[in-house]
Amino acid sequence: MTNTNQNEDRIEKLETDLAMQDQTVEKLNKFIIGQQKQISDLEKKVDFIMRQMKDLKESAAHTTPGEDAPPPHYGHL
Repeated sequence: MTNTNQNEDRIEKLETDLAMQDQTVEKLNKFIIGQQKQISDLEKKVDFIMRQMKDLKESAAHTTPGEDAPPPHYGHL
């Protein structure tokens, strides 16, 4: 095998490897974009739940003890 043929084979292998790396990078990029969307959606849900919990906490703070007591007939047969 001549030196030129060896160089051509090496270049062809490098080009093939580069093309495969480009495909891998593109797949990883799409995967990361999907994960970022999931993270954003989860952050929105957590924010919503936190607001609900805050509202419930504020609502519970405004109730009087009598409102939380069981009805008079509770526990009696």
